Amino acid sequence: MSQVQPIGIMIYNGMQFLGVPIDTIIKEFRRHAVKFDTVKVASDAFLQHLYKYVDEAPDEEIYKSISAVVSPLAEEISQKIADSVLSKLKEGAAPGSKQEFDKFTENAINEVLVRYEQLVDGLEEIPLLPRTDRKSQPAKYRELTETAVKNAISGFAESDTDRIVNIAHKLLRSKHVSRSKTGIVFSGFGEKERFPTLVSYEIDGLFEAKIRLVQTDCCDIDRNGVRAYVRPFAQKDMVDRFLHGLDDRLRNDITRYCEETVGKISEGILGSITFVDEGDASELERLATEAQNAFIRNLNEDAFKSFKDRSRREIEDMVEFMPKPELAKMAEALIDLTSIKRKVSLGLETVGGPVDVAVISKSDGFVWVKRKHYFPSDLNHRYFTRVNSLTENKQEGDV
Repeated sequence: MSQVQPIGIMIYNGMQFLGVPIDTIIKEFRRHAVKFDTVKVASDAFLQHLYKYVDEAPDEEIYKSISAVVSPLAEEISQKIADSVLSKLKEGAAPGSKQEFDKFTENAINEVLVRYEQLVDGLEEIPLLPRTDRKSQPAKYRELTETAVKNAISGFAESDTDRIVNIAHKLLRSKHVSRSKTGIVFSGFGEKERFPTLVSYEIDGLFEAKIRLVQTDCCDIDRNGVRAYVRPFAQKDMVDRFLHGLDDRLRNDITRYCEETVGKISEGILGSITFVDEGDASELERLATEAQNAFIRNLNEDAFKSFKDRSRREIEDMVEFMPKPELAKMAEALIDLTSIKRKVSLGLETVGGPVDVAVISKSDGFVWVKRKHYFPSDLNHRYFTRVNSLTENKQEGDV
């Protein structure tokens, strides 16, 4: 990200922002970037830089960003409404008159919409990236949201477009992120930082001309606090398993197995006891259910957390004293581990190919350990001469 400071940016998942490649945005920001006191200040400056592309974006790109969040929801509601109506029709005789049918479908649609309205009402609001240089344009964004909803719904749902638009608006205000999100990770050393800092965000489109933004992590290495930190992004299941001894999938499998096993044990014990009083049987069943729920709750809140913390500490205690070449090898090995897992698993091979590895240090700055180019370096001497010249000129201007 910076040619004069040891600060870098990593991106994952979505590679564009409103139709502009993220790497183009990063390079443009880098050309005009000044020195930053902290990585957090640098990340804030970059995020504000994104508003330049919001202001320049055509309505088509803004519509795409809204549609990525809204359309899956609208399609899901539309399908649920159709399934609900058809299911109720199969359960009993079809209404005789048109008025009866209209009332019947109205009730079925209302049941589905009430569920979704309750769902979005319970979602936490997303912290929109502040800006003071432009109005929020609520009318324009509501119109684009309405268009996205109308294009996504069909059949019975068309009669309640306004309610679905309101649900979609609440979803856009919430912390829900779509599959088209873009992850941005800032890491390195600010001018006043002796130890590295990592800050990461996920951005997911716009709401009323403001960027929908969720901060996913923030770690400031310090002698009095966290001394080492390993954080995977994007496809992180194998790295989590290496660091913590289990990933989310394995944790869910263990939880489900324990729920089924404890339930069977409880049923077996209760089934072998003969009760004189039915009240005693009900009370014992209640106590058994409470004990089962407490066991699963403690498993998730205490046991798994303790297991993960212990495993992570063992790795991070080792990472703290690793020399830089070994840190680079470890980072590459973790990516290769994920790549191998994807190759031997069902589904898309989303991780693979040559791995880029960089080390950022206070003394040496941003250093590539391994880097692939889309062009042969021996045929492009002018490219490297130009880059070196730009870097030298930038450094002389900052002296």
